[in-house]
Amino acid sequence: MWSGFESIGVILLIMAVGFFFAYRQIWPENTQTGLSVIVIKVAAPCLAITSIYASFTRDLLVSSLVLLLIALIHIFVNFLFGKLTSRMLGLSEGKKTIYEVTYTFANIVFIGLPVNQIIFGNEGVPFLFAYYIVNIAIFWSAGYTKIAAAGESADAAAPRARIRIKPQNILNPGFVGVLVGTVLVGTELRLPSVLNTGLGYIANMTVPLSLLIIGANLVVFKSGIPRITKDEWWIMIGKFIISPIVMIALLKLFGIEGLPFYVFLISSIMPCHMQTAILAQNYNVESAYSSKLVGLSTLLSLGTIPAWVAIMQLM
Repeated sequence: MWSGFESIGVILLIMAVGFFFAYRQIWPENTQTGLSVIVIKVAAPCLAITSIYASFTRDLLVSSLVLLLIALIHIFVNFLFGKLTSRMLGLSEGKKTIYEVTYTFANIVFIGLPVNQIIFGNEGVPFLFAYYIVNIAIFWSAGYTKIAAAGESADAAAPRARIRIKPQNILNPGFVGVLVGTVLVGTELRLPSVLNTGLGYIANMTVPLSLLIIGANLVVFKSGIPRITKDEWWIMIGKFIISPIVMIALLKLFGIEGLPFYVFLISSIMPCHMQTAILAQNYNVESAYSSKLVGLSTLLSLGTIPAWVAIMQLM
């Protein structure tokens, strides 16, 4: 099913290349931004289409609806834990908002996708996208609204604009790729061979490009890791200990076994959603704090992911 630590070695190797190029400033300016656009708007959607099309049948698609429910419950429980601990820590309103959003949502595309594909192969990708659908839809609705509202509250002098959930944020290219793949399977339509092959080549770029981007982003820690505060430790505990424990309980409760079990478990230990930092900067809500949480959780995931892979091999 997976090659364990050998797979993690591949991940670290590709990330090291991205780190090296960014550290030595070999890449042209804005290279990471350009690669991110390719992954989010082109490669990942193609991977969603081809993996669902190749791995699912209509019956399997229907039976996977329970996975959407599990993902929904898991995200809701994460939110409750985040809200409870943020109150316990007595955070300011801005930090409280960022804390709760980063606690709740995971980086499914840039880390979850390559990790799952390398460990489980293309067979695991459709189950990953089952979690991704719920994660991305709630993030760009509830998460987006929460950060935007915090930004407006902090800037009382500015005119208050009505917060709107933009359809293009929820119906982003990755989500559309999931929908297209689902429609193809549900209607049992067949893709022309040329189109299927072309989409496959583009989809194959997703993993290496994603890992190069993550490695390059870790260059912010080249001078060392700043002091980790109590609330930041709670985020890390939530991401890498509480979240997977909750997921295991839900999967056991619903009787999920085999590949879906392991894919969902790995998905539950992903670091903070990268887009949180982008929204925080856009709405001027503790942007430095958000960026630190994203970077720190990504860095720690280099150790926690192999640890959970080892645990899964004993399950």
